[in-house]
Amino acid sequence: MDTAEPGLDTWRPGRAVAIMPTVVAALATVWATSVPGGYLMWLALITNVWVFIGLMWLLTLGRMLFGREPSARLRREWPVWSLPPLIVLLVCGLVYVGAPLKARFALSRPALDGRSQAFSHGAPLPADDEWIGLFPVERAERIRGGVRFAIDGTGFFSTDGFAWSPEGEPPEPEGEDLYEHWQGPWYLWSESD
Repeated sequence: MDTAEPGLDTWRPGRAVAIMPTVVAALATVWATSVPGGYLMWLALITNVWVFIGLMWLLTLGRMLFGREPSARLRREWPVWSLPPLIVLLVCGLVYVGAPLKARFALSRPALDGRSQAFSHGAPLPADDEWIGLFPVERAERIRGGVRFAIDGTGFFSTDGFAWSPEGEPPEPEGEDLYEHWQGPWYLWSESD
């Protein structure tokens, strides 16, 4: 008969409970970084979630290391302590190379190219909050030789989006506008308020 009293070293979180918050935070991070400039308010919230997940991970690992039979528990509970850091490394790598933005842009490119060409030939600009591809366009405006789109909800003190300028770099910006070449005739655009 086992007479051991339940205590700290018998606590075992379910694997789903230990891993699912990390997966959800990873997906939220990828989504929040898939637009020019990112969804900064969401990223601030997600950062707090990552800090909480990290603290819980450290507590879980500490309980396994300083409980009874630490090496046996580490082998038995490897998903609890090994998968969250691997997920974090994967997400950090994806964000570092810009994969979320590149993927969303690639999926939206046919729609963006088609609409940009139509707008440059005089078609009416999209209504506010209209979607072009996978991007919610806050507003669009013609620029010399092209068009630019502000993506809804991006930036904090600025609005970010894309500029389409097939004739080369967009005209010298007024004020604090910044352009960075992205792909082909596309530029990342940041407009300061």
